[in-house]
Amino acid sequence: MSKLRKLDELSKFIEEYVGDSGKAVFETLVKHNKELTDSEIVSETGINEQEVRRALYELHSLGIVAYKRRQSPEDGRFIYTWFIDGGRLNQVLLQRKKEVLNKLKARLSFESNNTFFVCDVDGVRLTFDEAYENDFKCPKCGADLRPEDNTAAKEFLKGMIAKLEEEISNEEKELTS
Repeated sequence: MSKLRKLDELSKFIEEYVGDSGKAVFETLVKHNKELTDSEIVSETGINEQEVRRALYELHSLGIVAYKRRQSPEDGRFIYTWFIDGGRLNQVLLQRKKEVLNKLKARLSFESNNTFFVCDVDGVRLTFDEAYENDFKCPKCGADLRPEDNTAAKEFLKGMIAKLEEEISNEEKELTS
């Protein structure tokens, strides 16, 4: 996988978990490829200092950024400089993919081990047990429920699982080589 594609995936992940400000902070650190203080990040992104610090702490808790702390010789205050933790970056993305893989496998198991019924009127989807409890009538509108063929959904999940397993395998090989 190309470095640019990995960065794009990571930016999307960060945006999802930390928000737009987290994505902007991350992209600023990537762009400069050096240690930056939070005030330098504030001036570069235009985001207020409190929001930048919140994003930095969240990125740090995800293992994406790290910091160094040093004491200012002038006034003795601590100065924090932030940088991308390149060693952990690939591991974080790999861990996220493994979490998604586990969720996809759980969903496939759920789809495979249940029979579903749907309402053609409002799209309600129920398991067999739920449909049975409602006398095979929609709990919203009272229309008859019909059995659903979820073969396409199971095939889609199987394809996603295979693709993700291959990506994970390739990335684990990259990390160990």
